[in-house]
Amino acid sequence: MQRSESWLAMTVKRLLAEKYGGRIPGVRKISADIAAANNGDTISHGHVHNILTGEAENLTDRTRVLLARFFGKQPSFFHAPQEGDAPSADSVHALAARLATFDQAQLDAIRTALDIASGQRRSDDR
Repeated sequence: MQRSESWLAMTVKRLLAEKYGGRIPGVRKISADIAAANNGDTISHGHVHNILTGEAENLTDRTRVLLARFFGKQPSFFHAPQEGDAPSADSVHALAARLATFDQAQLDAIRTALDIASGQRRSDDR
């Protein structure tokens, strides 16, 4: 599970650096800014510290929602990528062959679904 913790810490630090122009403030300021973005609901500065140091073992749905609002992301953005086996060459070729039979409308629908699932687009964006 250490891998997910490291991923979370790195991800949140990167987002904080982007949000604050490269200089990440202290955890009390971050907690206060999260509250400002969430109508007063916040994450304790202690929990922010644990997230940044990789000590937070997981996030609750509430924490995901608060971080998502603060950073302007979808809550699903804060789920660690799943580890898995790399796809085999045969499965990649089979998928490519199948996709080659799709028309443009089908490909556009798949692209939209992937954008929505990855949090790059909301379902009401068109």
